[in-house]
Amino acid sequence: MKIKNFFKLKKSVNPQAGFSLIEIIIVVAIIGTLMGIIVARISGGTDNAKSGITDTKAYTIQSKLIQYQLATGKFPTTAQGLSALTTNPGTPIASDDDLKDGWGNAFEYKLTPKGPYIASYGSEGTPNSPTSLCYLNGKKVDCKGSEAGAAN
Repeated sequence: MKIKNFFKLKKSVNPQAGFSLIEIIIVVAIIGTLMGIIVARISGGTDNAKSGITDTKAYTIQSKLIQYQLATGKFPTTAQGLSALTTNPGTPIASDDDLKDGWGNAFEYKLTPKGPYIASYGSEGTPNSPTSLCYLNGKKVDCKGSEAGAAN
């Protein structure tokens, strides 16, 4: 008999069982905070990845510009732009996709006395935006302080 009583489960008849409103609010606030942190990190990671893709594509364009120079004897003029790489006599050196940055925008190209200048306007797509990236002669430069940005 004692063993039967030991295994019997008591039914809770307590009308106070459950969570209070304050406990539920605290849990929802904690979950909201965690979700905010996760979303911020994911979106920031996307911009960093696109910036890295843009760096890689800009360095690739620089090497394709050198290929163009070896084939034709000179870099494309500012008027010709990067589209000269896709219409190269003989075999095109680059595809249209190669000439777009990580955000899908076309690179800006200028031929300066110091060499080829390539710029990406970043996620905003406007000149001198905080996410703009600039390259002169295959090296990353500051867009605002770059003489090439002002050269025509």
